[in-house]
Amino acid sequence: MAFSSLLRYTLYLLLLLPFAAQANNAVVNLHLARPSIVESPTNQYIHALLTQSFAKVGKEVNFIYSIKPMNKKRITGELYKPGGINLAWLSIEPSAHNDLLHTSSPLYKGIHGKRLLMINKNQQAIFKRISSLNQLKPLVGLQKQSWSDYKVLKRSGLTVNGELSYKSMIKALDTNLGDYFPRSVSAIEAELAKQKHVDLMIEPTIMLQYPSHYYFYTHNRNKDLLILLESGLTQLQQSGEFELLYQRFFGEKEKRLNLSSRKVFNLE
Repeated sequence: MAFSSLLRYTLYLLLLLPFAAQANNAVVNLHLARPSIVESPTNQYIHALLTQSFAKVGKEVNFIYSIKPMNKKRITGELYKPGGINLAWLSIEPSAHNDLLHTSSPLYKGIHGKRLLMINKNQQAIFKRISSLNQLKPLVGLQKQSWSDYKVLKRSGLTVNGELSYKSMIKALDTNLGDYFPRSVSAIEAELAKQKHVDLMIEPTIMLQYPSHYYFYTHNRNKDLLILLESGLTQLQQSGEFELLYQRFFGEKEKRLNLSSRKVFNLE
């Protein structure tokens, strides 16, 4: 009797296997890197973009973040390792990474190349008088050497301290040991909101700008993943949903931060 019950149970499980396989195939596991800045909020725009893109091709998304934080250099390296992260959004030189594949359309429409300045409130009058990039050069900017902005700022002749941690940069602004901290238009408000214990602000007149485009990257062993993602992104663009999503996350932000009326200093 016990053997008969076991046999029936085994047959039942075998019948379920095709349905379980279909269910698993309907879910895409995205292994992503935890941001190197612990204070950074989850990138809700990227989450929404991935969720909607894969939905277009009939897939649900399961987001799995790495245990340890990673900077851009480590993220790029981890994409090469089997069993590591399988997707990242990066602004890198594709020709330097021949084994990595990327989507064809910029994810942020260039907004990541627009930088506003986090400053101490008691420095506001100094920045208000600045009308050219040359006038900004003697002031001390803050940026980590491992971040892409560091090289851009240095190449443009700006004075940059790249030796501090994120928390130390905030402290340097608060104590006037640094003058400004360039941050992305997309993130500066959220970052500043977390600094309630210091007297900092978003400088209201200046914007630094340089070409910077982000794409989704994966290793060529995950080619099928990228093909699915590319198909979903293309459908979002063709339907106008991509633009609607961008406006939902950044349209009001661009107006609120007065990007169109700022003094723009173009960097190399």
